[in-house]
Amino acid sequence: MSHVFLYCAAIGGTILVGQFLLLLFGLGGDTETGDVGHDQGAFLKLFSLQALTTFATFFGLVGMATERAGWSTLSVVLAASAAGTIALVLVAKAMRGLAALHSQGNVDLANAVGHLASVYLRVPAPGQGHGRVLLNVQGRTVECRAISRSQEIPTGAQVRVVAHTDDDVLVVEPVA
Repeated sequence: MSHVFLYCAAIGGTILVGQFLLLLFGLGGDTETGDVGHDQGAFLKLFSLQALTTFATFFGLVGMATERAGWSTLSVVLAASAAGTIALVLVAKAMRGLAALHSQGNVDLANAVGHLASVYLRVPAPGQGHGRVLLNVQGRTVECRAISRSQEIPTGAQVRVVAHTDDDVLVVEPVA
């Protein structure tokens, strides 16, 4: 039985370290989601490559440790299976949690309409170019080009975003 535990620990551990290195260097693809298909149930999501290799690794390590400690064969198999199963479930939950953190990171300036901003570089009168404003959108502070429809707006003034153009320029007006 000790050979089974050794092979599980060695093969599972090698694949697990290999996966970690691939993910570290950005070559792991979409493995963080744990998906094995499009419409699989929650039970099948437990069987991602990460979860299975983690099961094998912990099954082998705990099996070898308990066998060396002199436990009975039944106790060794039960302890190794329990450790592998717990590791499998924890890795599956961690992968699901990581998938929930995924985001594009793109700021949609349509969400800026109605927000207050601070003029960073003077916004010239209509038709004379654009200035720059700083504002918080989607939890980020961004600097954007801005134009005025009515008058020049000096640096440091507070403005409200009233629209945005197709080329991502914000239309602003002074706050009264």
